[in-house]
Amino acid sequence: MIITGNRNKAFGFVVLHYLAYGMTRRCVDTLLSTFKNEPIRIVVVDNASPDGSGEKLEEAYSDTACVTVLRNSSNLGFARGNNEGYNYLLKEGECGFIAVINNDVLIQDKEFISNILAVYSETGFAVLGPDIVNPSDGRHQNPAHMEGFTREKLTALRDKLTDDLVHFRWKRFKWNIKCRFFPFLIRHKTPEMPPVMERREGVVLHGACYVFSPLFLSARRECFNPSTFLYLEEDILHYECMRDGLKMLYEPSLQVLHLEDVSSREAFGSKDAIDAFKFKESLKSIELLLALMEGDKKRAG
Repeated sequence: MIITGNRNKAFGFVVLHYLAYGMTRRCVDTLLSTFKNEPIRIVVVDNASPDGSGEKLEEAYSDTACVTVLRNSSNLGFARGNNEGYNYLLKEGECGFIAVINNDVLIQDKEFISNILAVYSETGFAVLGPDIVNPSDGRHQNPAHMEGFTREKLTALRDKLTDDLVHFRWKRFKWNIKCRFFPFLIRHKTPEMPPVMERREGVVLHGACYVFSPLFLSARRECFNPSTFLYLEEDILHYECMRDGLKMLYEPSLQVLHLEDVSSREAFGSKDAIDAFKFKESLKSIELLLALMEGDKKRAG
């Protein structure tokens, strides 16, 4: 069966903003430049940036008809912040597709939208993830994982992160000592896997860039489970899509650049602060996903 996208509808973009004003401007301005001949709608969601950058963005794009800046009264986190923009475009009803992208993602391919429509006509995907490349080191970040978590693996990860958090200061102290005085004892990471250059279905897609098709838009009023603040959104989305029969597709013929973690660095500064926050929020998200799995198991039983 061939499914076609509506060329008469606009293509929507949701960009979540927090603190990194220059990066968000670069992201949005790149969209405007790349797709100057396409009908697009861009919603920038300011997650209550304390530096006043949300107001600056509102002023910067006040005369740009296709850009709307939404300013949250509090920091809603990744999932609910993006849901605000997604739901705004959904209610507006002008968009056939909605791409939710990080503010540190650059889309420079002028054929990006046309190629998405072609892939949708061929595959009928609900959620698409492009090839995501970090230009600083050349890493390809999609797929995030080749398969989703099992309850057993998720429980093991929870136990590890709990131990890491409880002993965070001691483990970080030992690591810093080893790096400074005994670098020869450091085990190098496993070499990066070669990039996946074939189309794959059902894989876990990286959260920096999602394209949601009309099939997804008609099925869900929110793009992400609203119960998380940050981390594991991609794993939860994968679980829910697989459960609900919504096709997830990795498409390597489409590519975006990911400059990575600009907002986190500006918000927390030190790597220790970022890691401690990540452990805490990841544990909350793990508990949510385990609860979803358990609830679905009981209903199925």
